[in-house]
Amino acid sequence: MVTRAMAQRFEGSLPERFHLSGNIGGNMIQQLRVGAIRGGLEVEAETDARGRVVAFDVVVPSGERIRVLPNGANSEEADTPVLVTPKSGFPRDEAGWDLAARRGVRWQSPLPQAADLVDTEAARLRRDAAVLSWRDQFAFREEEALADGVMSPGLRGPQIGALHAVLAHWKVSEDPATVVMPTGTGKTETMLALLVAQRIPRLLVVVPSDALRGQIGHKFLTLGWLKEFRIVGEGAHLPVVGMLKESPRSREDADRILMQCNVVVTTMAIANGMSLRDDALTSWASHVFIDEAHHVAARTWDAFKARMATARILQFTATPFRQDGKLVDGKIIFNYPLRRAQAEGYFRAVTFRAVKEFDPRRADTAICAAAIEVLDRDRAAGHDHLVMARTDSVPAAERLHAIYQQMAPKHRPVLLHSRQSAGARQAGLAALRSRASRIVICVDMLGEGFDLPALKIAALHDMHKSLAITLQFTGRFTRSAYGIGDATVIANVADANVEQKLQDLYAEDADWNELLRKLSEGATRREVRRSDFVDGFREANPVISLQNIFPKMSAVVFKTACVAWQPDAIVEKFPAGRLYAGPYINREARTLIVVARDQLPVPWGDIRDLKETFWHLYLLHWDADSGLLFINSSDNSSVHEDLATVVAGDTARLIRGETIFRSMHGLNRFVIMSLGLRHLLNRNIQFSMHNGADVGQALATAMRENKAKSNLFGKGFEHGEPVTFGCSQKGRVWSHRIAYDLSDWVDWCHDVGAKLNDATIATEDVFRNVVIPREVAERPESVAIAVEWHPELLARQHERVLLQVGQHEASLYDISLAISSHELAGPVRFAMVIDEINAVVEYEIRIADGRAVFVHVSGPEGSISTRRGVYRSLVEWFAENPPTVYFADGALMVANELFPLPDAHRRVPFPLERILTWDWAGTNIRMESQRDERRPESIQRKVILALLGEPAETRFDVVFDDDGSGEIADVVALRVTEHTLLVRLYHCKFSSEDVAGARVKDLYEVCGQAQRSVSWKGMIARMLDRMRRREVERNQQGGTRLDLGELATLHDIARRLNTLSVDLEIFAVQPGVSKQAVSQAQLALLGVTENYVRETYDAPFWLIANP
Repeated sequence: MVTRAMAQRFEGSLPERFHLSGNIGGNMIQQLRVGAIRGGLEVEAETDARGRVVAFDVVVPSGERIRVLPNGANSEEADTPVLVTPKSGFPRDEAGWDLAARRGVRWQSPLPQAADLVDTEAARLRRDAAVLSWRDQFAFREEEALADGVMSPGLRGPQIGALHAVLAHWKVSEDPATVVMPTGTGKTETMLALLVAQRIPRLLVVVPSDALRGQIGHKFLTLGWLKEFRIVGEGAHLPVVGMLKESPRSREDADRILMQCNVVVTTMAIANGMSLRDDALTSWASHVFIDEAHHVAARTWDAFKARMATARILQFTATPFRQDGKLVDGKIIFNYPLRRAQAEGYFRAVTFRAVKEFDPRRADTAICAAAIEVLDRDRAAGHDHLVMARTDSVPAAERLHAIYQQMAPKHRPVLLHSRQSAGARQAGLAALRSRASRIVICVDMLGEGFDLPALKIAALHDMHKSLAITLQFTGRFTRSAYGIGDATVIANVADANVEQKLQDLYAEDADWNELLRKLSEGATRREVRRSDFVDGFREANPVISLQNIFPKMSAVVFKTACVAWQPDAIVEKFPAGRLYAGPYINREARTLIVVARDQLPVPWGDIRDLKETFWHLYLLHWDADSGLLFINSSDNSSVHEDLATVVAGDTARLIRGETIFRSMHGLNRFVIMSLGLRHLLNRNIQFSMHNGADVGQALATAMRENKAKSNLFGKGFEHGEPVTFGCSQKGRVWSHRIAYDLSDWVDWCHDVGAKLNDATIATEDVFRNVVIPREVAERPESVAIAVEWHPELLARQHERVLLQVGQHEASLYDISLAISSHELAGPVRFAMVIDEINAVVEYEIRIADGRAVFVHVSGPEGSISTRRGVYRSLVEWFAENPPTVYFADGALMVANELFPLPDAHRRVPFPLERILTWDWAGTNIRMESQRDERRPESIQRKVILALLGEPAETRFDVVFDDDGSGEIADVVALRVTEHTLLVRLYHCKFSSEDVAGARVKDLYEVCGQAQRSVSWKGMIARMLDRMRRREVERNQQGGTRLDLGELATLHDIARRLNTLSVDLEIFAVQPGVSKQAVSQAQLALLGVTENYVRETYDAPFWLIANP
């Protein structure tokens, strides 16, 4: 006897029911009859004579009645759907009705038709019936806020916009097109809506991953929430969906799968492979949707697109940039801005939490600690957040998992990667969903489209993928997810790659300026200034990224008399059709930005429909203190007096003529590389250009005959850095330097403006201090003290430059050039020294017949390779790439071109107070090097012991023995403070005699080394790399060059370079010089050396000598 209990109402779920289900060759084909049912269930229990529940009658929200039985039982009601559950899982109470999520639950009846048994005609009829059923079943129903504040369900704004854009495009074109929709705005539902609205007969959907194939495939099976929101009518059949997990084994299998399906979902690898094998897929698909198109490599996409030429192709992506940095192919027909997505609640701002850890061994721990801190903070604020820690490899993920387990055991970190079993991955995801775990460590990401909105904290332990996608993934906002706050992304900004990825991010979309809240903990002063300057354009709503504007250092300069400038008036000069971006105004910094679009006729014909488009930047800055207006523009066709007048009034006057050359003041060792002159001849204005050695005579003639200097350009040094600089009497000043950011350009303007406003600067004096090169017929009567490789060679990566002597090969790191003979006249003889093979090869520079000739004079002939496997004779190389020779009087010579010091610089006495005296007792002043055995009586050891004895407050981090061919200096000492790296170079030289005296020859080589080494200030990263390589080589020989510090210390300093300013100090160490007996010749040579290192890289210079 069966008894029925009174019906009760429970919240629960029932699993999906299928019309069609089965697989062919491992590929599933399905069509839903009814999707999963969720909501209130009216449940009536049936009990037997002993009171045991034997069955349930369940009425679902639609009114349909369902029979629920334990496994093994049968129903006698043929027309009622029957659901069976495992006996152990048979519902017992209110909590047991979530049957859709329970394992072992299945439909006993009606059973779905097996896809592998369907005959061809029936399959086609089923497929076509679905498409026919979609007619008049789609409604453009948009969500809207009702009067009571409740949202009426429907398509979101970006989805409506994308649908109309696609339909419009398909009306006029069959070309591939791209839809850009930020993560969280509903790309997938847009695809579903297009399927039904356009009654697409055969749709191929290509996804980037296996996980996304299942997720997107299931969305197509159910049509998402389109039916629930009455966007698709009840009369519309659900589509037949095939999910290709493997490439079909044969053409027959492929046809059996495809002919049944309305939609096929697969990965690019399978789709590309099938299209290469035969035309089954290419002839089947009427339309192709590429999901997350930024994943597809350009070459793969080009080939696939060519084979799918008959299908209409539509790409969906959250960013229009591929992972290879190239734009996604296809016309962008809809691009929904990130800023709008945030304003409308689809996307939240992301806080960028910067960790600054220079030691790579500690970086992961620092990121982990920050992630745990943010998680605990968010949890305390009531946010149901999870951490996603991302890295780039399985071994790295396993190592990170151990770190997170140790530091956050209460959050039970789980590990997910592709090498795990399916069961392990499912268990990990289940732990996250149930919140048994709150931290997941994964390789790359969990996949675009992965639906776990609580993943709001991203700990980025690597930065090799698109940062835009990572940020969108964590920043997306799901309306049904309660207790979810804003996202936080954590990365190590001490890693230069992180800053580069942020730079790439701003290049992709200017909206990231607003959406990424970048915390400034640990930011350098320069970074803070850069950020503050850009933030000053707060009234702007830029369509371009202001962070990514890198103007050239150039300007025309106007003297103004206005009390205040009028930057808003700039629009008068840029009509609407010409103004592309701006004006953006930083009112505090008085800086204005405009980007204009100019269209001009093509120069090669009169074709009215064709125009050349030019994009020009206009950058204006008004300095109220100096009364100067600076205008920078990529359009150099004018000096833009009209812009100056509109923002600064009619009194604005261009600074031009002789006054403009004041801007050269303060340029040390300035060499004019090109000079233009204007002069009258027979009433005609003549213009002449002069280059190289011709400049000297031309400048002398101009100053003597009062010819007008039209323009000039050259190179020199200023503020301790090499610079290029040019100016034109028409009013323009420029440099080849690119501004680090907008504030960098403003600072440059202030520097130039101060000179232009300084009436005490006489341009005649400026030109008297210019280095005038001249060609010589013989070498100067001065002692050559040093020789250096050609700058072009020094700019190369030194490990890639190889020199061969006999059968031996060495890199540029391990080779020195040195003067062999300190004579006043005759050929300049120099040697190439290679300690590693104990080789010395000598060459001479002989000047004859107006040119320099290089001659090999002793030792085995050398050859050089700057390209793998290609060697050239050094004699030939030197002829084309001559080395630089330094002379004792301060002159430089390159081939037969001499660069003498101006007269005012020739005699600069060396101050006696810069000669430091040491007690040399116990030191053999004729023994220079400490060697591997650390000889205690050597000069070099004396220096090192002095450095090791520094008190704690001035203690060095590194003391490095770099003695040998290719050396930077005999001793290199490094000390890092908060914002500064101090580099000290000690050049040691043994005395030529046992007693200290006044011998100038004892200073030739050491002063030459000091002058040559100052250029390392501009190559600190390369210097550190060189030190690391030389230490590794010494380690391989069983020794070390480090007397203080470790190899890891050099790595740490190298990683911190982008946050440190560099101070360089140079010491010459020669105990053979007596301070009391020092001669005028010695002081003159020391003065020339100090003058050179000061004027070039602003480095102080001392001599350490005997009393």
